Formats: sequence, C-alpha cells, structure tokens
Amino acid sequence: MKTVKVKQKKTEKRDVAGIIIGILFFLMLAAVCYYVADMLIIGREINEQNISGDWHMTKELNENKTEHWVFMPDGTASFYVVNNQTNQKEEVKTYTYTIEPPEEGKTHPIIRVVPTNVRKSEQEEGTMDIRVSRVTKAEMTVEFIYNRYNTKTTRLTKDLF
Repeated sequence: MKTVKVKQKKTEKRDVAGIIIGILFFLMLAAVCYYVADMLIIGREINEQNISGDWHMTKELNENKTEHWVFMPDGTASFYVVNNQTNQKEEVKTYTYTIEPPEEGKTHPIIRVVPTNVRKSEQEEGTMDIRVSRVTKAEMTVEFIYNRYNTKTTRLTKDLF
C-alpha cells in the first residue's frame, strides 16, 4: 500500500483592508515624526524671519512669572513679564534689534538689543546682547549677555499649537 500526499490549495483571501489600514498607519506615523522633527530638531538659519514670534522662557513648576520676548521681522522687539496667576503683562519694554555676524573666534551670531523711548544715557545702560546658538521653529537656545561678567544661558520656546 502506497501513501499519497495531497497538497491543499490556499483558499485564504488576502486581507486587503488590513493592508491598506497598515499602510495608512505607517504613513500617519511618518508624518507625525516629520512634524516633530521639523519643530524641534531641524535647525534654522538665524535671521529676522526665523526668530520672529513670541518666545518665552520655560517656566519652572509653581513659578509665578514668565518672561516673554517678542521679535518682529521689521527689527523691533519687546520684552514683558506675565503674571501667571492674574495673566496680566508687567514690565513692558520695547527695543530695536540687529543681528550681527559672529565675533572673531566665536561661532554664533549676536542679537544686539537697544531700548527705545529712553534717554541716550539710559539707552547705553539698557543695551544688551543675546547670543543665539540654535534656532528651530519652536525652540531657541540663547545666552543673555547683560555685561562683561553677567550672563544667563537659557532656552526660549514657542507654543507648538
């Protein structure tokens, strides 16, 4: 007696809807990854258009005040402090700014901020430099240079949504 092996035909149909949903899921995941990378990782050139907007310092937990810098593409800037409890602006100051190329031996450009609506003697005192080391669409790493010995390195952020 001889045993005969019989192969069965594959009668299963492919799940076309599942394949389409899987492809759409991976396309959506790729789009979200690109959006996050474009906002937070991909660096931009430091110019008036890329730094324009309302930037604020990342606030600490239970911090009462948040400092904001607003840069406009026309070369004007303003600084104000928001009280987080009352949501009101305090200490509003206006400035003009220029982006200067990096100094000799330095790699990052400087934003020279000069106060407006003050006397000439006060204008020299209020002039400040901001060294920008990195800019993305939602984040800017800066060093505030108040004078030769007084600096503060921080990160300014924009709201994503």
